[in-house]
Amino acid sequence: MQTNEQSVEELVYQYGILPEYIEQHSGVWRIATNKGAFALKRINKEQAYPLFRNIHSLFQRGIKTVVPIYQTRQGYYFIESYSDAYYLMPWIEDNEERELDFKDSMMFKELAKLHNMTVQEKEYPEEEITAFYDRVSEEWTKEQQDLEKFVDVCEKKLYMSPFELQVCTYAHEISLAQKFSLQKLENWQEAVKETKKHRVAMTHGRVSFHHFVKDSEGRGYFISWERAKQAAPANDIISFYQRYLRTYPLFCDDCIDWFYEYQKGFSLQEYEKDLTLSYLSHPASFMQAVGQFQQPPNPNQRNAPSERELVKRIQGSYWLAKNIEYVAGRINQIEEQNKNKEAQTS
Repeated sequence: MQTNEQSVEELVYQYGILPEYIEQHSGVWRIATNKGAFALKRINKEQAYPLFRNIHSLFQRGIKTVVPIYQTRQGYYFIESYSDAYYLMPWIEDNEERELDFKDSMMFKELAKLHNMTVQEKEYPEEEITAFYDRVSEEWTKEQQDLEKFVDVCEKKLYMSPFELQVCTYAHEISLAQKFSLQKLENWQEAVKETKKHRVAMTHGRVSFHHFVKDSEGRGYFISWERAKQAAPANDIISFYQRYLRTYPLFCDDCIDWFYEYQKGFSLQEYEKDLTLSYLSHPASFMQAVGQFQQPPNPNQRNAPSERELVKRIQGSYWLAKNIEYVAGRINQIEEQNKNKEAQTS
């Protein structure tokens, strides 16, 4: 369905709304009316029911940091087209700076509240723990071996390509990240085999400063709940840092402060911290770029990345790995210091 201003007017008419002004922001339309401003959002049709179920569940639990969804005059929460669905919610003016310029820790306080109010502890059979660990460690160990083989082949060449030269330059530091990631995964396995339990909570699925807004009274709200699901709480932390730190090289001390701000409201257990640091440090995007470079040319594949694009991708993946190295390294250092203090006082 092609959505233009006229079709937007037809959609919001089903809510009994008469627009005075309509402006588009990507997949969201701001609808100005004499009753205030509304946001009409377009999503994939398959996401509609899970979104409603998640938001309804959060409201039932008394969680207020969710922007409500309005019903049409017929009582529906969504208007469906052939492949899309549309829903209406209040428009919350948000004048805060985004992403790298955003220094407010409120989002992490609210994320901790969300996880704290929805957390559940579940049994974790030992065979599942072993199977998960074996599968992931085998996959990551193979990536280590693949990187070593790739570097060996490149270093035997008289002239390397720009991509090969970049990979060989970064390989040692990436291998250290792989070893750290595997060590933390092993620590997690040893700890969780004893407890045989793990925790799940309602996770947002795409935590970002772009998906957190504050109203004029300073209250914070999460938006864009399409990927919400029951999962390990740390998933939200991991995915946030992997997106936020995908930028130019920086030492993000704020990232460390945010982690411990979250810890005040929802304290991750030791084995959960190990798994968080393991997945956070795993250089997945770097190895994906190496894998793409090694794929044989396919004349039937459209829009295959050029070597120049892959060089840019490997550079960005390296910066991400180094940015994460600083954050994960400082958190790991703080945790080790805390353990030593506890051991000395006990």
